[in-house]
Amino acid sequence: MLNNLKENEIEVATKLINGGLAMAKSSMEQILQSPITLKKVAFGIDKEDVSKFRSEANNVSLIKTELMGELKGSCFLVFSESDVEKINKACLPADILNDDSPESKMMILGFLTEIDNMVAAAVITEFANFLGVDIYGNVPSLHVLAKNKVNEFLANETTSFDSVIHFKAIFKGEELDISPDFIWIFNEKFMDKIKEVL
Repeated sequence: MLNNLKENEIEVATKLINGGLAMAKSSMEQILQSPITLKKVAFGIDKEDVSKFRSEANNVSLIKTELMGELKGSCFLVFSESDVEKINKACLPADILNDDSPESKMMILGFLTEIDNMVAAAVITEFANFLGVDIYGNVPSLHVLAKNKVNEFLANETTSFDSVIHFKAIFKGEELDISPDFIWIFNEKFMDKIKEVL
């Protein structure tokens, strides 16, 4: 685990995570056509920290992508209600947004999952290439949750792992004022693979 890792192993893990996040940032900028900065990155091993999510919004849209293949884990892209409204207004045609038909609603929800799909894929590709593992993302699933249910949801996601390595970043839109959380959890094999490449 992290407290048993050597300094060079932690350095490689940090470099790999930052590289993955840089790719994710680039993907999000392409989708949203707006400059994005990484506001904060946290990295740790405590299961309790994974579920310390804070939001001022009443509801959030949480998109989950499960990691498949040689490494197990999940990523979560979490948008507030306000973020979702701003993204939709900036990126989708007005006739779609003003249409209450099931097709338009599906298109709006589908756009969020497509953002997650591209952002998660950027990180997964970076990890797969660096670690030499066969990994890919499952089909994203969208969960609209009350803010007081998000921590419970994230805590439940860690129960199948004996131990967890996680990192969290907050993307900040410079022109499009959004601040989604980007959370990843892995089992301990993630760090085993880092040791193998050193």
